[in-house]
Amino acid sequence: MVKIVILNDTRNSHKDELEHDDGFSAYLETPENSILFDAGPSDKFIRNAEKLGVDLEKVDTIVLSHGHFDHGDGLRYFDKKVKFVAHPNCTLKRWWKDDHSHYSGIQLSREDLEAKYDVIFTKEAYPINQNVFYLGEIPRKYPVFLAKWVLENGENDEVLDDSGIVINTDNGIIVMAGCSHSGICNIVEQAKKITNCDKVRAVIGGFHLREINEETNAVIEYMKNNVQEVILAHCTADCVCDKFVEKLRAYIKVSVTEVGKEYCFD
Repeated sequence: MVKIVILNDTRNSHKDELEHDDGFSAYLETPENSILFDAGPSDKFIRNAEKLGVDLEKVDTIVLSHGHFDHGDGLRYFDKKVKFVAHPNCTLKRWWKDDHSHYSGIQLSREDLEAKYDVIFTKEAYPINQNVFYLGEIPRKYPVFLAKWVLENGENDEVLDDSGIVINTDNGIIVMAGCSHSGICNIVEQAKKITNCDKVRAVIGGFHLREINEETNAVIEYMKNNVQEVILAHCTADCVCDKFVEKLRAYIKVSVTEVGKEYCFD
């Protein structure tokens, strides 16, 4: 049994009970491991976990999808000494390009992370257990349309650290993405390659699609032809979610997640 609980997301229809930020965090439980996948921008994921009955003391591994504040700054509040897996670029300093005024990176430095956790920085795929893999740096076969970020040295930020997780089950693979700056289709292709499995049971996470355009339509077509279920999260605009539902509901399962949602897969 694989259980996934959304601890933070942009959407929240339970505001009297749960808190949320514009960001993402999920708890993933398998028979072998309990994994924190991203931590949002604050400590709200911790308070939500308590209200949802998720015991974060069970967490033995943290996976950071990429080094943006809305996915990693919550780590400042999670001090359990556990394995931490991420791309080595996750601590790069990065800003919005337009005015260089908005810092987009995480607050924790490489040294901070190494002091808090048992750190594994890798560009390669990494096995968390025999069925769960960190995807490593994602080859970009399909086009990627990046927002305007810039690094400390002035170069454009390609967000090469953007990655995800794949869970291999008897009924196909489950792919989890944080923000999909590397392209959600590329992330799924990497997951299929690593597991040697073309049966994609579900894709869960942020797709970083802000409007209905050529890129969005291409992703919809890819999902229609390659995936059994799509669960849309943070950084996927409402209009895009509506279009996914409209175009895909006759072919595959499609839904939009929010804080507090729980998913179980046999």
